[in-house]
Amino acid sequence: MTFNNRILLGLTSILLLAGCGPEDSSSGPITENPPLEEICTAANCAGCCDPTTNQCVEVRTNDACGVTGTKCSKCATGTICHPSQQQCYTPTIRTKIQPLRATIAPQDPADNSDWDVDGSPPDVVVKLSCPNAQPAPPSEEVESFTPTWTQGACDVLSTDLLSAPIQFTVIDVDTLFDDPIASAQYQMTRADIDRGVVEFASSGALLSLALQITTYYAE
Repeated sequence: MTFNNRILLGLTSILLLAGCGPEDSSSGPITENPPLEEICTAANCAGCCDPTTNQCVEVRTNDACGVTGTKCSKCATGTICHPSQQQCYTPTIRTKIQPLRATIAPQDPADNSDWDVDGSPPDVVVKLSCPNAQPAPPSEEVESFTPTWTQGACDVLSTDLLSAPIQFTVIDVDTLFDDPIASAQYQMTRADIDRGVVEFASSGALLSLALQITTYYAE
C-alpha cells in the first residue's frame, strides 16, 4: 500500500468514527411530567382534578367532588356532593306524602244510602297530617267513586316520619254537612319510603287509598 493510500484510509476511518457520535437530541428530553398547559387547574378545568391521573372531572359525583380546579375527593358515608357548592355536605332528608287515588263504596255503609241525594258520586276530599310538620292543605274536591288527586300533600322530615304516624281523614263534602268516609293513622316504614307508594285496603266506605311517597334532599 502506498503512502497516499494509507493517508486516504486514515481519513476515511476518522469520518466513519465521527458519524457514530452522540444521538441527535433535537426532539427534546424525555420526561414523565405532563406539559404545564396539560396540568389540571382552575384555568382549564370547570370541574375538579383527579388526584391520581391529574385529569379534569367535569361532572362531579359523590366519588369525585371538589371546588373548581381543586383536587377531587370522595364524600364520606352519609354525605353527598352539593350540586352548587361543589363540596361534600350532610343533607337534610325530607319526604312528601301526596294523596294519589282512592276507591269509594257505591253507598254509605252507615245507612246503605246514596252519598248524595241525587244519587251522584261523593265529592271526596283527603286531609293529611304529618308529624311535626306544617298543616297540609286539603286535597282538591273530586266527585267520583274512584277519585285521584294532585294536591293536599304534607312535607315532613324523614326522621320524624319514621318516628311517629301520619293521620288521614277522607270525607264527602256536602252542602249542609260533610259525611265522614274514613279516618285512620299509619306508621310509615323504611320499606314504604323505598317503595314510593303505600296503599291501604278496607271493607268499609273507603275500599282503598293510595299515598305517593317522594323523598328529596333539602338545603
